[in-house]
Order: sequence, then C-alpha cells, then structure tokens
Amino acid sequence: MPQTSRPASPPPPAGTGPASAVRRQAVLLCALAALAAIVTVGVLGSAPLAGRLLGALLGLLALLRAVLPARAVGAMAVRSRGLDVTVLVLLALPLVVLASSPNL
Repeated sequence: MPQTSRPASPPPPAGTGPASAVRRQAVLLCALAALAAIVTVGVLGSAPLAGRLLGALLGLLALLRAVLPARAVGAMAVRSRGLDVTVLVLLALPLVVLASSPNL
C-alpha cells in the first residue's frame, strides 16, 4: 500500500512563541529581578537601604504603569490604570518614609 504524505501543519502565528511571551512580560520580569536584588541587599546588607530601594522600585513601576500601554506592562495591568498607579504610589511613599526614619 503506498504511503501518502500528510500535509505539513501551518506555522504558528507570529508572536505566539516563548520569546514573544517573555517580551510581553519584560517589565514584570525586570521588576522580579530587581526585587531579588533588593532582597539580597536587605539580607546581606542594610534593611533600611533595601526598604528605600523597594519603595523606589514601586514608584518606578507606578510611573511605568502610568505611561506605558497595557500591552507593554503585561501582567502588571491588573485593574484600571488609575487604580494600579494609586495602589503602587500608596505602597511606595510610606515604605520610603518608614525606611528613612531613624531608630525604627
């Protein structure tokens, strides 16, 4: 019996591979890498410095969420833009203030 060849499957649509997924979540992955570095600073070095760095990271993420489109921030876009920015700022400011306070 002669073998018939099966037609080749069509290529996957552009932008659906693993590299595309990493690109879509680039902001989140960079934030996680920065968080790992901040935790290392806190464990091995200075906890107040780590607190200030964490507050700065949250402030930067608030700024990025405010100016970048939802597609660019990936999984960081959880709620509306205004609510996400407000929550990040309300977490960043007290953290920086408390980390900068002496004798706490």
